[in-house]
Amino acid sequence: MRKLKIGIIGTGRFACRAHYPALAESEKAEIVAICENAHLDRMDEMADKYHIPNKYTDYKKMLSETEVDAVFALMRPTYGLTPIACDILSAGKHLFIEKPPAISLADMREMATAARESGCSTMVGFNRRFIPVLVEAKRLVSERSISLIVGTFYKRELKNDWHPVSQLLSNGLHALDTLRWLADSEVKEIVAAKSKTFTDYDNSWQALIRFTNGIIGILSTSYSVGARFHTFEIHGRGISAFVDPDVSAVIYTDGNRKSPTVLHTKEFAESEEFIEYYGIRAEDKHFVGSVLNGENPSPDFEDALETMKMVEDIENGTI
Repeated sequence: MRKLKIGIIGTGRFACRAHYPALAESEKAEIVAICENAHLDRMDEMADKYHIPNKYTDYKKMLSETEVDAVFALMRPTYGLTPIACDILSAGKHLFIEKPPAISLADMREMATAARESGCSTMVGFNRRFIPVLVEAKRLVSERSISLIVGTFYKRELKNDWHPVSQLLSNGLHALDTLRWLADSEVKEIVAAKSKTFTDYDNSWQALIRFTNGIIGILSTSYSVGARFHTFEIHGRGISAFVDPDVSAVIYTDGNRKSPTVLHTKEFAESEEFIEYYGIRAEDKHFVGSVLNGENPSPDFEDALETMKMVEDIENGTI
């Protein structure tokens, strides 16, 4: 059986916790190279742990010296991801990147153009689309036609570690992209408001979104609250799903408040592993399988471009 040969750029905490083990345990992928130019001790640790034969501090050398089919560029866009992504695509390598995919809509357009010109497969790690309990909640409500969706991302973070990227783009983007995925439709119009809450920069965004298929979406984000909360509501004809991806999906039908269906996140995924119940293994498997089968992964750069457009619309269309 052919395996996809993968090179990984980056050894950040999330990459080491999620993508390295997910790919290393895949029957259809082989990590053949690792690249890191800052945390060399972490690179050595990952290479030893997952038996990665080739180590580099220069990604261009990795691309030229090691035979790789695809690259996982697991780095913040503030570290210069866009030119690196374009180089990888120009080298004819398929590409997976994490969110946020870019620091601006212009950069996202540049990467989408590079992807089209290269003919390579691309994917952005919007893993909420792959969380088993959320996928199931969407399926159940879709059977009765989705009409209203709500996405929230709240966090206690009175400083912006992602500067110059806004907190809407760094984390709120997850809720925004999930709303697009739940609606399965493009945006018709957005009305939004933003504010500076206990800071001298914008750190709260609220938006009302009308999708072209008639579904209404509500986004609420704030970074000056008591703790991290990240939830979704999916409503349809006689059915409502309240989903906290970290905990459960609670589903009410036909006016029955006393005995809802409760899908516990870990139980439903049949795993205590973060990479399993939070969709990381599934998204990596989707990317690897799509490339091997000559299919287009989703969400690709074109899809991510539409989510990035929503960010700009919310930033610019505030009241």
